[in-house]
Amino acid sequence: YTVLEVDDAEKKRNLARTCGHAFIADAPLVLIFLADLQRWVDLFEADDVPGTCAQAGEPYRKPDFPELLMACCDALVAAQNSVIAAESLGVGSCYIGDILGHAREHRKLFDLPPFAFPIAMVCYGNPPAGFKPLRSERFEPRFIHHRDGYRRFSREELHEMLTEIEAKFAAVLKRKKMSLAEMTYRGFLGSASAQERRRSVEELLKGWQLQR
Repeated sequence: YTVLEVDDAEKKRNLARTCGHAFIADAPLVLIFLADLQRWVDLFEADDVPGTCAQAGEPYRKPDFPELLMACCDALVAAQNSVIAAESLGVGSCYIGDILGHAREHRKLFDLPPFAFPIAMVCYGNPPAGFKPLRSERFEPRFIHHRDGYRRFSREELHEMLTEIEAKFAAVLKRKKMSLAEMTYRGFLGSASAQERRRSVEELLKGWQLQR
């Protein structure tokens, strides 16, 4: 992985626009975590690994999707470790998943080569005195912890899992005349930002595949 620190004010403003969060422009520290295999590809080619593969009668392969997924795991572990370290110092943080959108613009903005994939962005800052972060609802452990195999839930169990969340959003759901399932779908998969993320990630993956 590679950690890309964004210090330039104009680039922060651009991220605030593309990611839809104004506070990014004023964040004291912005880090983008890249799933990065470009260094290895550059090293392989600099040391003529393709040539030695050809001499051995073996195909030379560039990183594929399995390597990308492993690199994403490494980058996300690094991001989470940074968040825990920041919290231990009293520094607040916020993940920005919208870095997955606007791939072409972000690649140009940060000169990202084909095998450097922006998988996460985190903004850090000092919360005001007395600030208490909102705690998102979490499912009960019995809905998260499976043993020896994955267990799918019945419709009744799924709604039991969502009891607290449905109660919290009861007024909104009533006003919109929607179920929680529909509201979640529209926000997570059916929104304009979700469509942009989908288009952007498809472009990133296609660019990765073309370089293989």
